[in-house]
Amino acid sequence: MKYTSLKDNLIKKQHELEQRLADTGKHIRRESGPLDKDFAEQAVETENDEVIYALSASAKTEINNIKKALARIDQGKYDSCINCGGRISYKRLQAIPYTTLCIQCANDNGE
Repeated sequence: MKYTSLKDNLIKKQHELEQRLADTGKHIRRESGPLDKDFAEQAVETENDEVIYALSASAKTEINNIKKALARIDQGKYDSCINCGGRISYKRLQAIPYTTLCIQCANDNGE
């Protein structure tokens, strides 16, 4: 298969992100108890929670993008631009393995 190494990398990255997501879930304050009674400590805890939620959201988005890329590989559409139908270069897929746009369409869309 032409994209075996890219597919393997996507699967590896997906597993890493799923593990990160599981790890961040362990650190969410609500699971560890109520806020500290000290107001300054509450502010720190709340800020930490926001960072954890942002990391979780980012990981979920990337996992979703990876799943879509893996499906495109399985369908034989991995290197086809969803905008113009043209070919997405192998170098671009190496750089951004879940891209759906060729370089021209990406540039046209301001990416």
